[in-house]
Amino acid sequence: MAVQWNPAYEHAVRSALRGLPDHAPLDPDAPLPAFGLDSLGMVALAGVLEDEFAITLPDEAMVPATFATAGRLWGVVAGLRD
Repeated sequence: MAVQWNPAYEHAVRSALRGLPDHAPLDPDAPLPAFGLDSLGMVALAGVLEDEFAITLPDEAMVPATFATAGRLWGVVAGLRD
């Protein structure tokens, strides 16, 4: 089953990935650091997602494992929206 995420989420993640070509699909299992997401990008992306979805990422979610893949990050964001 394919991951279904909000278009605003995809836009936010794509904006944070300097190395992902515009035409390439955002694979839920692709490692985000491989496309340029570093620790500063992680913090910036967290801020964008918090604003966009009116959530607060808890401190324990602000670890590289949360931002490892688009699918994993969406799982955290979606869980906080519920």
